[in-house]
Amino acid sequence: MRLTMRLLQALAFLAVVSALTGFGSFAGRVSGMNAPESQLSADAIIVLTGDAGRLQAGAALLRNGAAPRMLISGVHSTVSDGDILTQSNLDQAQLDCCVTLDRQAHDTVGNARETAQWASSNSYNRLIIVTSDYHLPRSLLEMKRAMPNTELIAYPVRTSPPWETPSTARLWIQEYAKFATVWMGSALLDDREQA
Repeated sequence: MRLTMRLLQALAFLAVVSALTGFGSFAGRVSGMNAPESQLSADAIIVLTGDAGRLQAGAALLRNGAAPRMLISGVHSTVSDGDILTQSNLDQAQLDCCVTLDRQAHDTVGNARETAQWASSNSYNRLIIVTSDYHLPRSLLEMKRAMPNTELIAYPVRTSPPWETPSTARLWIQEYAKFATVWMGSALLDDREQA
């Protein structure tokens, strides 16, 4: 009985150390992400809705000619075109010609699914993915799973690091847990496909 208890304690300790090490690595990697400095060129810009700054960053890329089209994925049903114009600083002509609003996606998996369908229907093979820095690793995994032959260019929108406030730490820890789950699931699927 004592041996079993010690074994369980040792396993619990290893799990905690692994989780802390993984989160530290994740936080360091994300904190070191920077938007590409060179002139970007792609078929389209994909903005995943959520935190402040994402839509503005995507709109700036569109205005600067990084791509001729932009998909805003995960737009809530109550958000109007006027709301998009106010948040993005685009004008109505830009919205009409160059922006598609995806109102079907409700989560990151949905973002990837809707993006894949939109990109495929438009024959787009090179996409700039705009989302918050902490959300980017999982978003890229989901996008790569949905579009394995599409080139994805990461465009992180900087957020507060996890050590600044408890609420930011909680948000990053939650995102790390989701990322780790998706990453492990992807690894298991890859192993099964290779077997």
